[in-house]
Amino acid sequence: MRVGHFESVIVMKSFRLSSPRLLWALLFCVAGGFPAQAQSWPTRPITIVISFGAGGAGDLIARPFAEYASRELGQPVIIENRPGGGGIIGAIGVAKAAPDGYTLLVQASGPMILRPILDPAVGFNALKDFSPIVLFGGYPNVVLAGAQFAPRTMKETIVWAKQNPGRLTIGHPGLGTVGHLAGVLLANKAGITANFIAYRDNLQMMPDLLGGRIDIGVVAYTAQLKAARVMAVMSPDPVEFLPGVPTMRDAGLAGVYASTWFALFGPANLPPEIVAKINAVANAFLNSDDGRKRMALIGLQTVGGSAKQLAAKMAEDTILWSKVIKDANIKLDGKH
Repeated sequence: MRVGHFESVIVMKSFRLSSPRLLWALLFCVAGGFPAQAQSWPTRPITIVISFGAGGAGDLIARPFAEYASRELGQPVIIENRPGGGGIIGAIGVAKAAPDGYTLLVQASGPMILRPILDPAVGFNALKDFSPIVLFGGYPNVVLAGAQFAPRTMKETIVWAKQNPGRLTIGHPGLGTVGHLAGVLLANKAGITANFIAYRDNLQMMPDLLGGRIDIGVVAYTAQLKAARVMAVMSPDPVEFLPGVPTMRDAGLAGVYASTWFALFGPANLPPEIVAKINAVANAFLNSDDGRKRMALIGLQTVGGSAKQLAAKMAEDTILWSKVIKDANIKLDGKH
């Protein structure tokens, strides 16, 4: 099956303000002062739900942000990991929570945008059931080589897969994630068949990859994956923090590009004044010295910006991925 041009682009735009107090003051002036609900919020602990396991990409973003937000907001910000269903279980729980600002969600683009397109019965609509707050940033997707897998490059992998039809095993972090669809598109573009193995998240996949029980993995690259050999990066150009790693274009697969972004959400109908308050704290964190250092340490390409910019990104990706999925005839039918 031939697949057309496929690219998920994160627009790397953020603004720099030296002080969260300055940002809050600007917001206050523009809005003419926050209503009483936003002025009093928060009065009790806030829970941020992570829809994947502890130590994963979303977890590594949320925990330092929670520490910062706790100091700025004067209330504990608690992290709660709810893995399962490729990121769906945690998302559904937050979608059903009260829109009062005390239950938030850090979610990846795959389960938030792609999964509902693939499975309309999944239990939520990203554009209707959540309040966008801020886009933290994104990671490029990569192809990782299993410890016992003989091919050293993507070109060698494709040759091997064609010589051994149906034997290649591709791990990914859950049905409907960017890693899952990027793996399917890779196989389609290369003209190979493979067995796709779904995991709860990247970290659950790693023991099988390092133990040689799967051949390759397609995931968003984070610092915890350094133990595995990166065979290729799924971006149009080389990535600075992965020097020497070839792109998919180098393997003759131009157009097989994928990146995974992470963002902060609340339930639908979250009061805009509370959204603005959380957004201000998040942008201040991303622009702080400590925030920049900690995000750089995990390889996150930070974005920030307004809630409206995140909403626009979600709508843009929904259109893009819907076309890709339709054109490639990708279905959650057990074959992938």
